[in-house]
Amino acid sequence: MIPYMQGAHPYFYPGCRVGCLVIHGLGASPAESRWMGEHLAREGFTVCGVRLAGHGTVYDALSRVQWEDWVASAIDGYHLLHTTCDQVVVIGHSMGGSTALALATDARFPLAALCVLAAPIHIENETIRRAHLLKEEEPYRDVVDRSPFVEYIQAQQIERGEPPLGRVRYDVWAMAALAELVEMTDYTYARLDSITVPTLLLYARQDATVPLAQMTYILERIRSNPLETHILEQSGHIIPQDVEQETAFGIVAAFVRRHTISAEQGA
Repeated sequence: MIPYMQGAHPYFYPGCRVGCLVIHGLGASPAESRWMGEHLAREGFTVCGVRLAGHGTVYDALSRVQWEDWVASAIDGYHLLHTTCDQVVVIGHSMGGSTALALATDARFPLAALCVLAAPIHIENETIRRAHLLKEEEPYRDVVDRSPFVEYIQAQQIERGEPPLGRVRYDVWAMAALAELVEMTDYTYARLDSITVPTLLLYARQDATVPLAQMTYILERIRSNPLETHILEQSGHIIPQDVEQETAFGIVAAFVRRHTISAEQGA
């Protein structure tokens, strides 16, 4: 068995009969969303933070999975929550948000609500769109985060009494995984009009990875009612760990509470 990276294990926090399925982004791990999961658990919800297939182990594992495997990982978490919960809300960040949208297009998995954080849905970057061709000559790409954001996260981890691991993610990405991301978003984008569950879209103005236009593409096609949008003014792409994380957690928790039976249960 391939071991997890330190800090990359999935998590499950028992709570009320409303379950929150939390999905991390591409190349990352459940650590990226764990603080949000802990916040939701403190609010009384049952929380499952899944580890997507090919993530949290060794970087070349990402070259051996397809996007359907990521959706299957989310479905596993969905079924796990349904063993104790009456309703399930899916909350996805970045590619995890794209995965959440893909899951929401499948009527076999009814959702109480959907929360999408900084998710790409209509990729226009030419390098990423050509990843299916580039992967033959450049199978892997260095994506080491050399920004001050790493030290910022480490400082938070120390303050929380956690090991200062920084970002628990791959420093090398498989181009094949980027090609799969394009396939998943193309598939989902064409089916957005099948999504009608209450949906929250939460994006960040300073996000250099997934620009605000991606939220607009969703707004133009999705048929959710109600549909709620929020823009964080100071955050970058990694919303669950950035400077407005507590604001984001509060927005997500309040949305979940408004659109589930949790208010009746005292969550």
